[in-house]
Amino acid sequence: MRLLLGALCAVGLGCGTALSAADAPAPPELHVDCRGAPTASPTVILQAGAFGTSADWDFVLDDLAKGGRACAYDRGGVGASPPRAGGEDPLSIARELAATLDGLDESAPVILVGHSNGQLYVEAFAALWPERVAGVVYVNGVGVDDLDDPSLLGYLAQERRLSDMAVVSARLGLAPVAAGAVIGAEGLTGEAAARKRLALTCLQCLETARDEDRQIIPGLAAVRALGEVPPAIPTVVIVGVTDPDSAASRAWRAAEIAPALRARRSWILDAVGATHVSPLSRDRAWIVAAVDWLRSEAARAAP
Repeated sequence: MRLLLGALCAVGLGCGTALSAADAPAPPELHVDCRGAPTASPTVILQAGAFGTSADWDFVLDDLAKGGRACAYDRGGVGASPPRAGGEDPLSIARELAATLDGLDESAPVILVGHSNGQLYVEAFAALWPERVAGVVYVNGVGVDDLDDPSLLGYLAQERRLSDMAVVSARLGLAPVAAGAVIGAEGLTGEAAARKRLALTCLQCLETARDEDRQIIPGLAAVRALGEVPPAIPTVVIVGVTDPDSAASRAWRAAEIAPALRARRSWILDAVGATHVSPLSRDRAWIVAAVDWLRSEAARAAP
């Protein structure tokens, strides 16, 4: 999302209660990109951030597939997936993910990787169905701990306003320019670039992504109300930052590492020099290392 907003700036448009999957309407079949053969290791499920799709995980999928099955998907109404049956709030998206795992016959616990706003969806899922989670990785995440810092809530409020600009840009015919900038920055090529371009130039897709972003701030409180992610779930946090000494970077890091400090087994990776999105491409070795560690933890814990 932050990269998309930067591209829009360049063109002049703005610088609980336990739930079950059965509680949600029957979901449409979503676009899922799975790579690698199933092994004894848990399947890895990649959750994109705001305005993100499975295409953003193209490089990471190839790397993770060398060690087992890895899947990324387009949330309902975004990218190549049809509109979702439920709402755009984090709890609805968590139920959508549960139904998607059922459709993939993933009955064993999985490793969940959430980038940016995707962390909140992973937190919601892990709080609702901890028995289905073998480990979590949060990459430059937005999560419930942001509620404790007014400066972070202010940033998220600004992002929500700027997300409206993505829809405005599409209506003005400027979406292809922003899409090209994002695709270039991520280094996507071939089919992945084509799918990313579709997601960022489709007006209905952008409206759904905007509506998801609007639900992030109220969703923080809703997910926290579910109760914390059980500390028994191994947790890895990746903090990518270009200016670690700035006040904003310190505030984000404090919130980002909080889930790892609560977990019994955790790993905090400070990816100094990484941007918000570079762990998806240039700096993806951080994610690969995190998943490899969680795969080893799952093997160690297996009977």
